[in-house]
Amino acid sequence: MAVSVSLGAVNQAEKICHEAITELNNSSQRLNTRFHDAGQRWKDNKYKQLGVIIDDCSKAMRSPIDELFECINKLQALEKAILEYEGQSL
Repeated sequence: MAVSVSLGAVNQAEKICHEAITELNNSSQRLNTRFHDAGQRWKDNKYKQLGVIIDDCSKAMRSPIDELFECINKLQALEKAILEYEGQSL
């Protein structure tokens, strides 16, 4: 059975991982910014409770980033292997 891996598909997968990392970071940052902006108007216990929830959400959004970087590393290794294979004369 033959298996074919497109260099373009690998590059696209890397691009998607980078975009996901950027979006997760940006979303977490926006959430924290809006929370801190709201803190200018709110200074009660509910705001403090919301802060704990916001912190948990931010951590949850950032947690897949390490896995995405690992995925990028594996995709780059695959890309290198494809290029080496394609560079061999048969």
